[in-house]
Amino acid sequence: MAVLAALVAIAAAGGCTGAEPAEDSRTPLPSVPAPTQDARGSAEEAALDAYRGMWQAYAKAGLTANPDEPSLAAHTTDEALTNLKNGLAKLRRDGEVVKGEYQSDPQVTEASPAATPSSISVQDCLNTERFLTYKTATGALADDVPGGNRAVRATVTRDDGGWKVSSFGVQAVGSC
Repeated sequence: MAVLAALVAIAAAGGCTGAEPAEDSRTPLPSVPAPTQDARGSAEEAALDAYRGMWQAYAKAGLTANPDEPSLAAHTTDEALTNLKNGLAKLRRDGEVVKGEYQSDPQVTEASPAATPSSISVQDCLNTERFLTYKTATGALADDVPGGNRAVRATVTRDDGGWKVSSFGVQAVGSC
């Protein structure tokens, strides 16, 4: 406290001398603009959003085995869209639906080209323990195959419509 009081007293006494203040010899600090996200970071974020959106759309479509669910095309294209639609159409023909919740934590593994990507590789360990296939007529499980952790690899590409999953592969339970 005594040191603080002494510094205040010295500063006050110096201010009352009537002398001109000395010129400030400190160099001004350069202004730093607010950080902006680089093109790669933005692309990776958009690609992960598209990947998550694909699974959300599939879960929604799976409730009724609807291959024409519009949100599928909002997040997927090419082979990925074809595979999801074909899978949902098969579920419908078989009188089955997909219900429950999945857990996902996707990570970007590669971006090409590196600085301004147009293609992003995503890896995930999708937990399907509570995301299973049921018979529409009875509500019973369609089979006795348990869900579990499945490795997923996906390619997300940018086109005129934004970022969409263009291909993906889901491995067997226990693959991650």
